[in-house]
Amino acid sequence: MNTSEMETVLSMEGITKSFLGVPVLKGVDFDLKRGEAHVLIGENGAGKSTLMKILSGAYSRDSGTIVVDGAKLATLTPRTAEDAGIISIYQNFHLFPHLSVAENLALSRFARERRLIRWKDTFARAKEALARIDFDIDLRAKVGDLPVAQKQMLEIALALSKNAKVLIMDEPTAALSSRETETLFRAIADLKKTGVGVIYISHRLEEIKQIGDRVTVLRDGVNVGTLPVGAADPSTVIPLMIGRELQPTARDLAASEGGRRVLELRNLSCPGSFRDISLTLFQGEVLGLTGLVGAGKTEVAQVLFGVRKAGEGEIFIDGKEASINSPRAANRLGIGYLPEDRDARGLCLNMGVQENITLVSLTQRAHGFLNPRAERRMAEKAVSSLNIRTPSLAQQVKYLSGGNKQKVMFAKWLSARCQVLILDEPTSGIDAGARAEIYGLIDDSSHAQKKAVLFISSDIDEILAVTDRIYVMADGMLIAQRSPRETTKREILRMCMQGTRNREG
Repeated sequence: MNTSEMETVLSMEGITKSFLGVPVLKGVDFDLKRGEAHVLIGENGAGKSTLMKILSGAYSRDSGTIVVDGAKLATLTPRTAEDAGIISIYQNFHLFPHLSVAENLALSRFARERRLIRWKDTFARAKEALARIDFDIDLRAKVGDLPVAQKQMLEIALALSKNAKVLIMDEPTAALSSRETETLFRAIADLKKTGVGVIYISHRLEEIKQIGDRVTVLRDGVNVGTLPVGAADPSTVIPLMIGRELQPTARDLAASEGGRRVLELRNLSCPGSFRDISLTLFQGEVLGLTGLVGAGKTEVAQVLFGVRKAGEGEIFIDGKEASINSPRAANRLGIGYLPEDRDARGLCLNMGVQENITLVSLTQRAHGFLNPRAERRMAEKAVSSLNIRTPSLAQQVKYLSGGNKQKVMFAKWLSARCQVLILDEPTSGIDAGARAEIYGLIDDSSHAQKKAVLFISSDIDEILAVTDRIYVMADGMLIAQRSPRETTKREILRMCMQGTRNREG
């Protein structure tokens, strides 16, 4: 059915919102039809998440009207929004890490019913909720022990278990494998058939036509266009998002093997994660490490930064064998690490931009004493050179957009003068404009500043576009090495999926 013929389930008109006098939403109009998936896109900081947090009751609006299923909602809180059928899946997890999978799925019902818990019913309902998205997992497992992809699938199961009229999905596939993404898309298609309206926030332009019916673009807090999905190709959407034509950055793909060996791994293993990893990283090189979710890529990064302990094997920095048993030891050796989960592991969310940027570098040089003037100068320089968008240096990092959070992490390690940068999924959950800026930072770090960069990503397109050499990883092992100029996405994906059967000697 054409969306123009569908009944409107949600209408938002003239929504405004300011923080500390800075306008974030400037009279935004948005609507959702019953049984459609309406994709909401825009650069980080465009106002997407703020608009959805107003709809879910997390933020109050300054002005504007919201109507759901014909009823005007004067005020919204998280509880009244849920009662109205507005259910949210946020980019950051809202799970209780110390409780089990089954307890997380049943928690809202526990609070509502306030009676003795019937564990048999609890586990039966949890099993039913997980079966709806074809997600098989131990119901007694502690959520804090789950990998990122499984936490995301649990968030989705939790949201779908509620009686939703409007389902908000904020970057739901950011941590999912291709198989899990296909499962999610099937679940969304089934939901649409039941009349649920889905608001789908994504930075992955390739997902738009797979899942969406209409696309709305926000830029600087303004709705700059709503298009049918058939008209939403990248050449149309990206200029709307960023207000200009995006110029690709040409990379110097000259071979790096003639440079200085900065990092070398010899037969490195970590029990239960990966085994027999040998690779070399040269000065001024961007070395790609790719593979499917669960291949062991993140675990390699964590061993190199001292978060995990290696079992066997050797690590060499500048030709000298190194013992890395803690992040402090890694930092002393000149290694910086941008983790996949930036909020939980990469940033101090309740601290300001200045404190996050200077946390490592001033600790290195202070010898017990901090220099506030030097700290401010360092932070100002980083904010200016990396184009970090923040109202002030004192702004708590948790209020920044995903792309600006990522640039704060870059600033932290660049200020610390690290010679090796380990980047684990550095463009996850950020938009096309911010992604281009991150690529520019990587290019400048490697070619201009001569840093060695280990670029870990499951996005094969960006691995091919950004790196000088590529290692392919599957089942905890390195199975091949390729030049991005002499391979294809299809070949790498085939190797990833077939695993160690493709291992090259």
